Amino acid sequence: MKICNSERKALVLLLGVSALILLLGLGSRELWGPETRWANIVLQMLQSGDYFDPYLKGSPYYDKPLPSYWLIVASTWLTGGLGHWSLRLSSVLAAWLSIWLVYLLGEQLFRKGTGLIAGWMLATTFYFAFWARVATADILTVCGVLAAVWWYWRGPEDTRLGRYTVFFLLLAATSLFKGLIGFVLPGLVLLPHLLDQGRWKRHLNLRLCLALLIAGLLYMTPFMLSHLYGTPNSGESGLSLVFRENVVRFFDPFDHVGPIYTYLIYLPLYTLPWAPCWVLALWVAARHWRQLQPNERWLVWALGLLFLFFTASGSRRSYYVLPLVPFAQLLAAWWLSRRLEQGRASGKDRRRGWTLGFASAAMVMLLVLGIAYPWSNGGGGVIQFAAQVRSEASRIAPWNQWRMVMVEVDNKLPMYLQNQGTPFYYVAQTQDFPKTGSSADFMAWLDKTSGQHWDPQRTLIFVAQSKKGPQLLDYLGQDHQLIPTLPTNGERLAKKPAQGNMAFIPRQPGA
Repeated sequence: MKICNSERKALVLLLGVSALILLLGLGSRELWGPETRWANIVLQMLQSGDYFDPYLKGSPYYDKPLPSYWLIVASTWLTGGLGHWSLRLSSVLAAWLSIWLVYLLGEQLFRKGTGLIAGWMLATTFYFAFWARVATADILTVCGVLAAVWWYWRGPEDTRLGRYTVFFLLLAATSLFKGLIGFVLPGLVLLPHLLDQGRWKRHLNLRLCLALLIAGLLYMTPFMLSHLYGTPNSGESGLSLVFRENVVRFFDPFDHVGPIYTYLIYLPLYTLPWAPCWVLALWVAARHWRQLQPNERWLVWALGLLFLFFTASGSRRSYYVLPLVPFAQLLAAWWLSRRLEQGRASGKDRRRGWTLGFASAAMVMLLVLGIAYPWSNGGGGVIQFAAQVRSEASRIAPWNQWRMVMVEVDNKLPMYLQNQGTPFYYVAQTQDFPKTGSSADFMAWLDKTSGQHWDPQRTLIFVAQSKKGPQLLDYLGQDHQLIPTLPTNGERLAKKPAQGNMAFIPRQPGA
């Protein structure tokens, strides 16, 4: 696809502003929600040197395939260690690439300028940018689906082995980030075009089967490596959990059960502020269905099939709707480009107003995600707590000489306390540790249950901070310095108590 200089400048501006939205303040916000799982699992991989057995707080956790963790491990080589940037970099790059892919799809399939509008709409969609700055596999899945769809549309009639191989390798790679929806979603999106005029018959050949076999081998590689080099009997196998997470959860959900109308609420919410545009686009498409071009009808069908698939699943969560967002914004961009063209034909050029609208949306995104949100995390919280603990403990002994015991702690804490020393020891919530007594009683119990010897003068003990009532293990305060988590700026503003952990640092003899 050839573009002129003015279009190239517009694309560079879109990608530049998108990068700013995705990166500004990225390293200032503390861990949030599901990304704590990725942080803990990658941290334990780095501490143990075992990259084939994912563990969460000391227990096997193979609910997601390995490559999403490996991407973060690779990012640590670029950034010098595990932190906010290395943790979120893969999601940010996937989101940035997704904006580019939406631009390419819009320009290729619809009238000129549609891709640029779609790119701006996606870049300034609040929840897309929000999840793009969170370390999970969801935006990786979105990017993989868009890449596969874009590759198909580059040559939908092409039956060469190379084209099939790249397509199915994209599906396999996408499925290795979150699950088998990496195969299912692109298939649903492209199904209307394949069924139209019997195109699917053209693709029933041995080259497609060979490409599927190659992709299958790629998909199986991490599971084979885990089986060969991982720890024996570390838990359920990766493939059994793939079946549980993707098939069992769809038909017989064991968690995340939402009402059937869940996505009727969350699709409009997750496409704000541009949700009215794609809703109007659906109405316009329905009214003029017979006059629509084949590619326009395909897009409506693709969005509808995705919506039906996610609605049919028994397991429903708000952010599961993310793969629909780029296609909804493509539909919105189709409607807007059509409307702008009609306006120019009637002598009413509305481009300036929409340009101001996109600029305003981008500015709001920068202020909220890049400045206000990181500020609300500052002034306290886990980042300041960990820094204070590190400072106080380092006065007694070098940081890498300390061993750490975690008792029912916040999941986000371990990443901030990494010291290249012995991996953390996690006390399970169900274990009967001494809730009263003395430090000597606790250390004796710890030696017994862990099967290790713990030096009382080089052991840091962390517990969850109670919002009210007595604190867990408060008897340790007799001979330990207590460091609590202070409220963040956001908590102070909302007049909420601090949420986090407490640290017990042993006082030295004579102190």
